[in-house]
Amino acid sequence: MHHSTSTASGDDIQQLARDAMHSAQGDIESGRFAQAAALYEGVLTLLPGHGGAHAGLALLARQAGRLPDAIAHCAQALQADPAREDYWIAYLEALMEARQFDTARELLALGRQHGLQGAAVDAIAQQLTAPGAPSEQETDAATSLFTTGHLEAAAQAARLLCERFPRHPFGFKLLGAVRHLQGELRGAIEAMAAAALLGPVDTETLGNLGQLLKHAGRLEEAEQVARRDLSLRPGSAGAHNNLAVVLAEAGRLEEAHASAAQAVACDPQHVEARNSLAVVLARQGRARDAVAAYRTVLRLDPAHADAYSNLLFCLSQMEGIAPADLFEEHRRYGEELTRRLGPPQPWPNSRDPERVLRVGFVSGDLRHHAVVSFLEPVLSRLAGRPGLRLHAYHTNVHEDATSARLRGYMAVWHNVAALDDAALENLVRREGIDILVDLSGHTAHNRMRVFARKPAPLQATWIGYPFSTGLPTMDYYFTDRVSMPPGEYDHLFTEKLLHLPVTAPFQPAADAPDVVPPPMATNGYLTFGSFNRLSKISRTVIAVWSRILRGIPDARLVVAGMPEGGGHQELLGWLAEEGIAAERVRFYPRTGMRDYLALHNEVDVNLDTFPYSGGTTTLHALWMGVPTLTVEGDTPAGRQSATILRQNGLPQYAAPNLDEFVERGLSFPGRLAGLTNMRAKMRAHMARPTEDAMRRVADGVELALRAMWRRWCAGLPADSFAVTLPPTQPAAQG
Repeated sequence: MHHSTSTASGDDIQQLARDAMHSAQGDIESGRFAQAAALYEGVLTLLPGHGGAHAGLALLARQAGRLPDAIAHCAQALQADPAREDYWIAYLEALMEARQFDTARELLALGRQHGLQGAAVDAIAQQLTAPGAPSEQETDAATSLFTTGHLEAAAQAARLLCERFPRHPFGFKLLGAVRHLQGELRGAIEAMAAAALLGPVDTETLGNLGQLLKHAGRLEEAEQVARRDLSLRPGSAGAHNNLAVVLAEAGRLEEAHASAAQAVACDPQHVEARNSLAVVLARQGRARDAVAAYRTVLRLDPAHADAYSNLLFCLSQMEGIAPADLFEEHRRYGEELTRRLGPPQPWPNSRDPERVLRVGFVSGDLRHHAVVSFLEPVLSRLAGRPGLRLHAYHTNVHEDATSARLRGYMAVWHNVAALDDAALENLVRREGIDILVDLSGHTAHNRMRVFARKPAPLQATWIGYPFSTGLPTMDYYFTDRVSMPPGEYDHLFTEKLLHLPVTAPFQPAADAPDVVPPPMATNGYLTFGSFNRLSKISRTVIAVWSRILRGIPDARLVVAGMPEGGGHQELLGWLAEEGIAAERVRFYPRTGMRDYLALHNEVDVNLDTFPYSGGTTTLHALWMGVPTLTVEGDTPAGRQSATILRQNGLPQYAAPNLDEFVERGLSFPGRLAGLTNMRAKMRAHMARPTEDAMRRVADGVELALRAMWRRWCAGLPADSFAVTLPPTQPAAQG
């Protein structure tokens, strides 16, 4: 029997290699990096030493941060084809990224001998030779100081490198990173911008600079830097994600969504890209999609505490989840987080029940924010009391005139936005805080991971989040008998409920515009409004609102507080699906407080969101004479508006279910006289709290803090209790 064999010709192999290289390039452009790497490896099997395949693998290795692999492949590519200028440049850049400056200088000299030239080569030469570059030993030593947390020594080393090598980016890059961790944002930006100028192709520096600019609120500059970074590495998930984060911060949610989706397409395993996509979906009011996206993040990285916290906040705004199930999600989060961190370290705090208490407040909202409307009246009257020493730990880099005012109430103020969890824990412990109070819950800029470490003997949460944190290390939740009647909600909290004797007072804006008659009186048609944040307005909320709008064909809808970059296109789409024409709806962006309040003069009645109802928005509306129609939910977040309306004599605006919500909404065209009367009287009814009332609220908080402390000093565990004020005299101070 005869066998015939055939082998591929050299031309066939070359064509196979060309086809594979072309396909690999397409895979890189589409973000299919694993497929591209497999094709390059296949080419090397056919043609060992193929320069293009080695160059492609070098690029993929650099993008993945595997610099030793990148350098090895660059060397192989250059050996295969020394005439390719791009191979020389890629090799030099990889060596510089790896801080192998001595080797890079030797390679540059060799390249010059081979005729290497051009603008990119000159830029590299300037970094390496004019007027010199640090040695690898110098850069390694300085980097080691930084990575081991010796920040002041690292700063000194970085400043010395900047002085000795003023045309080289490394010292400035390191100095920028150090200043960022030290909380010196302006100095960090200046140093990182100098590094970017000296090293224009260093994408890590560009990424750092873009994020620093974003933190500083310099969003136009941040976007420019992010786009420059993206132009250098168009297939990078990290670069697309950096742009998405900046666009989301600017409120340009459709663009942010597109960039985050592109980042995920480039690398489906990129955790931060997945997280950015989830954040954008949540801000767009797409709670179910956001929850699914957050769960994907947690499958990729179960220890991603920020994603878990965001997931909980998102779940609290999503309809159809039972309170017990919502609590179980929060409890599981707290249990898993504290299990990973282990038991807290002991506290040296003296167990003297009557000594001065050091009370720390942790929040990202110690600025112009709704939380301050409730917090400031209390802080201003606690400040200077002999029994208390107040400390603030502001977790947001942004501070304003309100921040400056709040500083005046504090014995100590720290901006801790740049501190990591361990550093913030150490600061709280160094300052001997006895009671640490969270004002954020699972909202933006929270530091739940620090509270999970329990740096203070007692911890409490207050004002910022109308549900449990889920943390077993959070001892108390401050509430009152009206918002949470004793015994009704204890089973939904890991914390013990501490009922304050008086509700924290709402402080209306001093320069609020005058109240005007309902616009229906002159327009001839009813105008509904919404001032809640976009993330609360789900597809289901729009469907229920639309039942009312369809039943009153000439009614209009005003939606305020929209992101500056838009965000209303999806809402318009949902309204169109419900048969509501776009010309019946007006959208207004976020604005200053006075203009925000003035918009209420265009509205007759507000429509609330569910299951997460309004809080401060409902109070501001009432101050402007505008009632809010709400549906009473079965969680604290779901009954905020209902509680406020009852406290102000308007129980008829709190519907027991969605059908009744629609029915009451349909009745408003015939209620002009009642709306006019209520609008004229509401501000007087809500009269600003008296000084005595404000002081009694502060007295109640101080009594609560002291009672908590006395229990701890006596070795008693946290337990639910109510604080009672003396009927005719203020609480004793001290």
